[in-house]
Amino acid sequence: MLKQVTYPDIDFRYAKENKTNQADFFSHHHTQHELLFILRGQGTLFIENHSYSFSDKTVFLIPAGMYHVLQIPALLPYERYVVNFAPELLPPMLGGSIVCKYADDELLALCARMRSYADRFPPERLHLLLRSVLTEFLLVLFADTERGTLQKVDAPPLIQRAMDYINENLEKPLTVQEIADALFVSKSYLVHSFERVLNTGVMQYVRIKKMCEARRLLLGGCSPTQTAARLGYKNYSTFLRNYRAEFTEKPFSAFSAKEEKH
Repeated sequence: MLKQVTYPDIDFRYAKENKTNQADFFSHHHTQHELLFILRGQGTLFIENHSYSFSDKTVFLIPAGMYHVLQIPALLPYERYVVNFAPELLPPMLGGSIVCKYADDELLALCARMRSYADRFPPERLHLLLRSVLTEFLLVLFADTERGTLQKVDAPPLIQRAMDYINENLEKPLTVQEIADALFVSKSYLVHSFERVLNTGVMQYVRIKKMCEARRLLLGGCSPTQTAARLGYKNYSTFLRNYRAEFTEKPFSAFSAKEEKH
């Protein structure tokens, strides 16, 4: 069962599956913030270099650009609400930190209200209502972030060091061999460790992080060619291909959007 409504600044989904398949879940990131409210289900959510074990009625707020992946035992029920929303819809006083906690009935009722509105209202009014309820949800969520907070578990030291090295050297034309040499491990060991823990390849993670930084630079007024050069791309066509694969648009679109605001 799937219910979804989409606008440029907010996307609301409700989904229910009686039997999960791990192949349905993949590592990804978003240019928007994500609220994940798990009604039923259990498993582990990896967010960058930490993992969180979850069960029924758990809510996560994942800031834009953060790599994350779900690991859920096969054949178990999984029911959730997901809201992706533009960073500007997060009230400034709340900051942009990760929130992982068990939810109370008040938060559940707000999600249910979004779903009810999606069935009742025409698009223009629904858009306004979703934004309004989202604001209410976020304010309630941050009212007591310590209560019911999930314990986070650090990723293995090698993975933490690899991710730190990548994030600190995005301006370089990184390779798996270079990263492995910097960490004093073999290339094969690094590759296997990365895939086992994060369910993704080393270079896929590098591309994700470079493209997130590229979008930030473009929206900050850096031209596409300048952005490619700052991120260590010797060939602009490679940068263009990676950007389009990640965001399904040309980098000039983000740069133009910034220019139009001025």
